[in-house]
Amino acid sequence: MIKRRILTGTLAAVAVAGLATPMAAAAPSAQASAPQPKVKACELYADNVVQTGNDLSGAGGRRGCAGDDSQTVTVTTYKWVNNGSDVKVGSATQSAANVDLTARGTCKGKGFYYTYTQDSAGGEKYSPRVEMC
Repeated sequence: MIKRRILTGTLAAVAVAGLATPMAAAAPSAQASAPQPKVKACELYADNVVQTGNDLSGAGGRRGCAGDDSQTVTVTTYKWVNNGSDVKVGSATQSAANVDLTARGTCKGKGFYYTYTQDSAGGEKYSPRVEMC
């Protein structure tokens, strides 16, 4: 009875060890399993408003889009108004698949300003509000 247990345990250990070797050899190399770079999807962007003297500019646009996917893109800079309608500072519009626009204007008093980008497909993107002027 004891010999049978030892023999069974030994055979099981050999079988497991024998299975481990082919599996390790079949594992993909590190080069083959390296992550592939992700392709960015078509997206809108809106950068923070920048102040130069009394002038403001907010950059935004659309990037990573297929050449045949043209949309009308509008970038607008606004002064945020608490419990009211935000004040438009400047705006720029262009139709293209991929576009970089800058909306320019002048300070409308001390406050929080932001950039808003939208396209004709209904997409929109806001920058964070930045205090200036």
